[in-house]
Amino acid sequence: MVLPQLSCGLLVINEQAELLVGHSTGSSHWDLPKGLIEPGEHPIECALREAREEFGLEFPAGRLVDLGRHPYYRGKDLHLFAVSSSTTECPPERCRCSSYFAHYRTGQSVPEIDGFAWADEDALRSRLGWSMRRLLLNKGVLRQARDIVRKDTAAGAGSSA
Repeated sequence: MVLPQLSCGLLVINEQAELLVGHSTGSSHWDLPKGLIEPGEHPIECALREAREEFGLEFPAGRLVDLGRHPYYRGKDLHLFAVSSSTTECPPERCRCSSYFAHYRTGQSVPEIDGFAWADEDALRSRLGWSMRRLLLNKGVLRQARDIVRKDTAAGAGSSA
């Protein structure tokens, strides 16, 4: 039996429960920072690397909440993590993609992600690709992530009092 490929990604959730997404260059879809795990790499390391490469974001591993491994589409699973952030900590206009690929038509080197935005559930329904929309919205993974980071944030606020 062939095991599915594994990609790892990060849900960055702000104080309004919006998700930070990036526009995939050359596509109509927006996406999370995510990508294939490298040999010997742990899922959390992969998620942090992808957030750094595709969105220019740096978070300490201790801030991430493990959402587990989920079937994504035939032949690929997605191991997701979530982090509570804010519009002040992660303004979309300061996000930068340092991961490039050769454009299929021109061969010119272009960034994987060419735009960034905070998106609520309505915006996500129209922006996300089918597989990601099904996983995050229809299967409730985003709702679960929001609940977990809200509780983590509240617990952290309560412990500092």
